[in-house]
Amino acid sequence: MKIYALLLIKNELDIIEAVLKSALEWSDKIIVFDNGSTDGSWKKVQELAKDSQKIVPYIQDPRPFRIGLRAILFDAFKDEMTAEDWWCIRMDSDEFYLDNPKEFLAQVPFKYKQVWKSSIDFYLTKEDIAKKTFSGDFAKDKTLINHYNPYTWAEVRFIRASKKLTWNIDDFKPKPLGLIYPKQIRVLHYQFRSPQQMQKRFETRQKARIEKCGSFKHESGSSWKDYLKESEDLLLLENDKPPIIYRNRNSFNRLHTRILKICLHLLRIY
Repeated sequence: MKIYALLLIKNELDIIEAVLKSALEWSDKIIVFDNGSTDGSWKKVQELAKDSQKIVPYIQDPRPFRIGLRAILFDAFKDEMTAEDWWCIRMDSDEFYLDNPKEFLAQVPFKYKQVWKSSIDFYLTKEDIAKKTFSGDFAKDKTLINHYNPYTWAEVRFIRASKKLTWNIDDFKPKPLGLIYPKQIRVLHYQFRSPQQMQKRFETRQKARIEKCGSFKHESGSSWKDYLKESEDLLLLENDKPPIIYRNRNSFNRLHTRILKICLHLLRIY
């Protein structure tokens, strides 16, 4: 079983090395698309690729962002995949897997074609900004980022490889997608890491919205400070203890969709 991860980045220098080194523990190939970084992220990926053949700096292209840009990577490497393999169709540059994907996916029965993540989202609080000093380097700042939302976000991350899959660049993911595995893989999501990074994130995503990328509609604030949370609305991560999860805050594996896909699976369409 192989796992190929499709990574789309832009201005992630503060965290890209940590994410790639973590993903090397479970990925057989990490294929990188740089969407026009100006902070040295692409150079860092190329440097890390010299130490590991698993990291593939495939393309740098500053075209307007869309999630479907990963389709370019998918089409370039799909002939290397078999029905025993998995795609991480959306490896994000701010996510770390709490469950090892190699071990997790090995336990998924063959009839299931999708594995979704349970995203444990970390935030900076107003109190953090007032009391702590952030360097802008994730490796140094990680211990300062310890407030998280126990209500997780569910979203597809892995799909089983198949010759039937096709991916249009205007779509978020390949089609057709089969049955969703009932258990979610846990992910630690560090989307907000320092005032410096949050300012850059705000600017990058506002530009993408103006270019009508189809994403980030939820990020409509007036500044990076709108990302900050109140500590009383979050839980504090305790040392050596796993995060507490209450439930998903969005829909996962809707019943009517599940019934339809089971029927299609029985008809061997999926």
